[in-house]
Order: sequence, then C-alpha cells, then structure tokens
Amino acid sequence: MLQKIRWFLSLLAVLVVVIVAFQNQDAVPLTILFFSGEYPLTLLLLGCSGVSFVLGCLMTAWRIRSRHKAQAARTQSARESETKPQEASAKKASSAKKKGVAENQTAEASIGLDQEAT
Repeated sequence: MLQKIRWFLSLLAVLVVVIVAFQNQDAVPLTILFFSGEYPLTLLLLGCSGVSFVLGCLMTAWRIRSRHKAQAARTQSARESETKPQEASAKKASSAKKKGVAENQTAEASIGLDQEAT
C-alpha cells in the first residue's frame, strides 16, 4: 500500500513539473560560466528537474550500497566472533589432550624405568 502511495505522489510531482514547465515558455537570458544565451524557460525547468532527478537516483543508490556494505561487514564480524570462541575451545581441548598425552608418556616412562630397575 505504501509503495502505491509513493508511486502516486511521484507521478503527481512529475505532472506538476511538466505543467509548470509548459506554462512558462518565455525565453530567458542564461549565463553559466562561459555559456550565455537566451533559452526557453520550459527547457531550463525540464533540464533542471531531469538533472536533479538523476542526482537523487545516484545518491539513493550510493546510500543503499553503503548500507548493504555495512550490513555485510556486520554479518562478517558476527560470523568471525562466533567462530573465535569455537576455535579457542578447540585449541584448549587440543592443548589439554596434548598435555594429557605428554603426562601419560612421562608416567609410562617412569614406570618403565622402575620396572627395569627391579
């Protein structure tokens, strides 16, 4: 429903711009940097509206892209933070296992030495 309202308002705004532009057809002097001349006001109004529309679309696309990048970065950091505790617990278990094996080998060696001495 909200999308339909947006489309209606956008269409209404375009219609208003076109009506205003075509009601003002007088030639007006225009000087921009090195360009000067007399142009129809219709052309200038439609041109400015078109340029502002394109710039608005580009800015919206840029904001959406940066928002998606930020979301991807947050997701990636969340995945990394989830895997770090798992890796740490796996390392602890591995080191504990290695330590236990080393202790067992030491105990077996001392038992073996005791049996050889007897």
